Amino acid sequence: MTDKIADYYFSVTSPWSYLGHQQFVNLCLAAGWKIAYKPVDFGPVFAQSGGLPLPQRSEQRRRYRLFELQRWRDFRNVNLNIRPKHFPTNPDLGNRLCIVADHLGLDAGRLTHAVMQACWAEEKDIADPGTLVAVANQAGFDGEALVEQAGSNAIAVAANALTQEAITNQIFGAPTYVINSEPFWGQDRLEFVSRALTGKITPYSVEGPV
Repeated sequence: MTDKIADYYFSVTSPWSYLGHQQFVNLCLAAGWKIAYKPVDFGPVFAQSGGLPLPQRSEQRRRYRLFELQRWRDFRNVNLNIRPKHFPTNPDLGNRLCIVADHLGLDAGRLTHAVMQACWAEEKDIADPGTLVAVANQAGFDGEALVEQAGSNAIAVAANALTQEAITNQIFGAPTYVINSEPFWGQDRLEFVSRALTGKITPYSVEGPV
């Protein structure tokens, strides 16, 4: 029997990824799907797709984002600071830590959640290697070993490959969940994701010019 695998494109510094993370993991577990964790550098993705980094967005969009973060924080019952002390920050090492965990067959979902939570709820700078060591240790992993591997050339190559894969697959935002080749952008699509995982909806497709 072929494994059912859901592709999960995200960044550890995306609040929307954090808001939906645990629910997505739980949905996949309940439906018997495995998750392919694919942390992405969204700088190159935005450059290809027309997206803008947060500081470059208009004031009205940045303001509205803060309303939405509060709404979804309370709706999902997730601990989240809408203005964390260490944001924006470089997500590269945190993303690569998740890649290492996935490659080693560890619980990448638990580690990813711990890293996201450190940024969005615990006021920690997840660009700092020492911070990531402590976060991983607290989550039950060998933090020093994981962070050391996350800094290797091999993992840098793997991270770049995931970013290029996201561009090739027309991913443009975080989080994006891909179920049966159908993309679902945003944690606010998790109700549709749930229906797709359980076969309650037939996969949609887009053919011809767009």
